[in-house]
Amino acid sequence: MKEIKVLLADDHLIIRDGIRYMLKGAKNVKVVAEAKNGREVIQYLEKNNGGVDVVLMDINMPELNGIDATEIISKRFKTVNVLALTMHAEESYIMSMIKAGALGYVLKESSKEELFQAIEMIALGKKYFSNDVSVTMINSMMDAGKKENSAEISEREQAVLSLIIEGLTNIEIGKALHISNRTVESHRRNILQKLDVKNTADLVRYAIQNNLIKQ
Repeated sequence: MKEIKVLLADDHLIIRDGIRYMLKGAKNVKVVAEAKNGREVIQYLEKNNGGVDVVLMDINMPELNGIDATEIISKRFKTVNVLALTMHAEESYIMSMIKAGALGYVLKESSKEELFQAIEMIALGKKYFSNDVSVTMINSMMDAGKKENSAEISEREQAVLSLIIEGLTNIEIGKALHISNRTVESHRRNILQKLDVKNTADLVRYAIQNNLIKQ
């Protein structure tokens, strides 16, 4: 594998010194530059187009933080890939960096072997997330799935919704489905609550835009 040119971005000199020393153990990795904030990262990349393969990006930095810097890099420097190297394991930080364009996310407590592996993967344009980060992401997706499932409308509510779209009144819907007016009203309230809309007009608009009505 060709030599991987790395830029270290961290506002603490002692951290950069430690990472640089650690990376000396990797034969195919070379630290070509350092920056103490995102602004310096962008300035270096502007002057050295093609001179960096991977940016090891901290998140909390002065002047320009790692998230905003990553977003700029992903838009302006297509050949540069970002690997978040941070102490933050919280979901909000992880998702913000991924949305900004980072290909990987590794915690500073990771081993040097894992850091080497992550850099190599990111240099190839592949994704890499440390184990703790992966667990956080999986839990987040599972929670999102539960919330999404809880918002699904039942078959009976689907039938009521279809008739609401057609403009039928509660009495007409009750007769068509052989249920009481009170039951129809209960279904209507549940649908409004599940879809987080305020009234029938919003409900109709939401249903059409999101293809909730089976043709």
